Amino acid sequence: MQLNEADTRVKLIDPKLKGSNWTDETIQREFQITAGKVNIFGDRVEREDKKIADYLLTYRGAIPIAVVEAKDESHTPLDGMQQAKDYAEKLELLFAYSSNGHGIEEFDFITNIQKTINKFPTPEELFIRLSNHNKILAKKLKNNPLEYS
Repeated sequence: MQLNEADTRVKLIDPKLKGSNWTDETIQREFQITAGKVNIFGDRVEREDKKIADYLLTYRGAIPIAVVEAKDESHTPLDGMQQAKDYAEKLELLFAYSSNGHGIEEFDFITNIQKTINKFPTPEELFIRLSNHNKILAKKLKNNPLEYS
């Protein structure tokens, strides 16, 4: 029997995150990204579904750093990648992940590289990648401020 998405999160994805040093303090589950667009049709008003990331990963519980989209076992990690990337872009994050509990797909907006990985990076690994990117960007801004304004 295949696990549904909720069971996949609890039984498979949560342990993988914990195995990479993510804690309850650094994981926000079902993080609301948007309230849902309001559409008006004459005198009728409809609200679209909320956009909710399955996981928002934070560094030290304070700095949002990545999103994780969970899929049930009947899907591949690739099936959730576009949704994860969309959520990361909306939140202005540089790392997006999708997982069905067995596989993990990563998209790194810094390098524009998508790849299959064996385990989630640790909070420290992601923070180092983000910090290195910001140092490079800061140096570029200092040397060529008009290029990036």
